Amino acid sequence: MFSEYFFKSKSLFYSLLVTLPLFIIYEIGIFFLFQADIAFSKNGADVLIEEFIKMLGLNGYYAASSIFIIVLFFVLFSQRKNFKTFDISIKYISIMIIESLLYAGVLLLVLQNIYLIQGLTTNVINNIILSIGAGLYEELIFRFLLLFILTKSFSFIFKTNESSSLILSIIFSSILFSSFHYIGIESFTPLSFTLRFIAGVYLSLIYIKRGFGIVALTHAFYDLFVIFQLT
Repeated sequence: MFSEYFFKSKSLFYSLLVTLPLFIIYEIGIFFLFQADIAFSKNGADVLIEEFIKMLGLNGYYAASSIFIIVLFFVLFSQRKNFKTFDISIKYISIMIIESLLYAGVLLLVLQNIYLIQGLTTNVINNIILSIGAGLYEELIFRFLLLFILTKSFSFIFKTNESSSLILSIIFSSILFSSFHYIGIESFTPLSFTLRFIAGVYLSLIYIKRGFGIVALTHAFYDLFVIFQLT
């Protein structure tokens, strides 16, 4: 059972299943705040993705949402090849949530309640929505995309082996991840930068060993823990 759980829970299919609620809650939450004419901010990573899509001549808001749905259906289609079935194990999803909560608890002990959210506001509801968006979009950029791009780039440019390239990618992406949180009004401090760097390394290791779904949940749960503790 455990070997099958670790295999399936790390897969992109189960990752998308557990992150789909984050995506829906975040997008509906932002839409609700907009329709209610309430001042709000979007997660910085989400904005970066939208701006990149706009550079391609597409509508950033709708394209970002559409890409997620398209990828979901593509993975569902490929599910037949990998697992020979479309059966979804609620037990596995429940264990993934518990596993992510445990990883978030460890992070809470280390980081001393430092936010891993970019774009924090004074609106509690907006901050809860931002926490969910941080888990999804920041992990999408800094782990799912950036680790892959950097690892391939270091291997190609410096001719390093896979392990060395991955270590360099973890370090560099974690520096960028920590720096990203100072875009805005938060002042830089060596302590907060170091702790966020450590968080970046920790989340990278979770992503490599346990997949995108669990690291996204871990990130979102951590930020929610901090918000509820400090609010």
